[in-house]
Formats: sequence, C-alpha cells, structure tokens
Amino acid sequence: MKMRQLLILFIILFAFTVTASSWAALGDVAIFSEGVGWISKDNADIQRAIVFDNLKNDVPSVGEVVYKTDAEIGPWAEERIDDGVADILIIFGWFPTTLYTPGNSQVDDSIAERFLYGGNIILNCCDYIFYVTEGGGANGENGLKTIININADMWGDGTQITPTDVGKKYTPSLVDYTSNRPFKSDQIVDPWSVEAAFGDNGAGFFDPGIIKLNNSSGRVGICMQEGNNGTLPRGQILIEMIDFISQQADVATPVEPAGKATTTWGHLKTTR
Repeated sequence: MKMRQLLILFIILFAFTVTASSWAALGDVAIFSEGVGWISKDNADIQRAIVFDNLKNDVPSVGEVVYKTDAEIGPWAEERIDDGVADILIIFGWFPTTLYTPGNSQVDDSIAERFLYGGNIILNCCDYIFYVTEGGGANGENGLKTIININADMWGDGTQITPTDVGKKYTPSLVDYTSNRPFKSDQIVDPWSVEAAFGDNGAGFFDPGIIKLNNSSGRVGICMQEGNNGTLPRGQILIEMIDFISQQADVATPVEPAGKATTTWGHLKTTR
C-alpha cells in the first residue's frame, strides 16, 4: 500500500516538474538610447545603466539584458516575435526606425506591431511614445494609434501625478511629479485594457502605467513621459515595472512555445 502511495506521489511530482518546465517566463531585454526625446543623451545613458546593472539581480526571471543600436534593434526584435516568451524593449522617447518606418506608412505588419501582438513588451520613458523618430515628430500622435490600433492619445500637459495604491506597492520609487503625456483610461478599449496605473491624477490620466493586450502577454508601458525633470528615477521605476510584470500570471503559465504569435497576432488582427 505504501509503495502504491509513493508511486502516485512520484507521478504527481513528475507531472508537476514537466509542467513547470514549460512555463513561459520573461525573455530578453534590449535597451535603446542611441536616440532620445525629452531627455539628454547623458541622462538616458545613466538610466540605461541603472537598468543594465541591476535588472538581473532584482528580477532574476529575465533573460539576457543588452544594449542595441537602431541598426541592431529591429533584427533583435524580429527574431523574438515568436519565441514563446515575453521579450522587452526599453526606449527613451525616440522610436527606432528599424522597428517602424517613420511617417506611419506601415499601417500593419511593422516589426514593432508584430512584436507587441506576438506577446512582447515595449516600455517608453520621456517623450510621447512612438511619436519622435528620425526626422523629429514624423510619427506624431498617429504613431501610437497605428501601432496599437485604437484611438488613444497622450495630450495632457500639466497632469499632476501621485502614486496610486498599486504604485505604492509595486513602484515604491515613484514620487509626486507632473506628467505631460499620460495614458487616458477611458481611451483604452478592446483589444487592450489597463493593467496597472502606478500613478494618476485621480481622474483617469495615468503615468507610469501599463496597458495589456487582452489574451496575450503583449504590453505597452510608459514611465514618466515629461521633459522638464531630469532627476526623476526612471531607471529604478523601469526595474520595478518589469518586476511587476514578472509577477503576473500570463508570464508564469504554460504556453505553446511557438504559438503566441499565431494566437494573438493572427486572431486579433482579424477581429480588431
């Protein structure tokens, strides 16, 4: 009888081990600061170094953490569209041309869009996400609208931000400050939803925060989109935001290794 019980226990433990080994985790992280917007290059490099030096220690589940140039980041992202984990791009207010051709000519199927709809993550600091690129504001407000396929904007000069309860728990480095380009919760509609507002103005304008692609690990996050305060702790808050993501169920549950892009990109692009 005891032998039978031990056998059953062994089978359960073996099954758990096999299942656990197939869990999806966060993938690799690429940081881009070759081009910047609303932050000095020197300050962006300092924030980049904070992430590079500390992320693996603070969030052990991430993979390789690397710097990438504009020429390198597009191929890096394209290789990871369908790799079965949630890879992360970090940018500082200037959107690389190899991810998205300036001027919004790539209405669909840019590397940036396929990367997000493939279950991956883009985090942006400083200037309006996807707005500034080669040629200045060549993407404008339509960069965001084209890439995430909803009518969302970030006009919000002088938005007074204080940490929310979620922010106090997950982004303890966040301080009161003024955002100029926040998300607006009432504009985040299907196939996206608000996952976390770490700081807001009490009226639906939030920054930093994350929106999530429904039924996917795809995310877009912003971190202190303003251009007047170079002392803000963006690097540390980026680490805290990634740590928050690492604790979410969709990056710690079984997935088909090559199935996330097929599920999200193929399905959502036909139903949006």
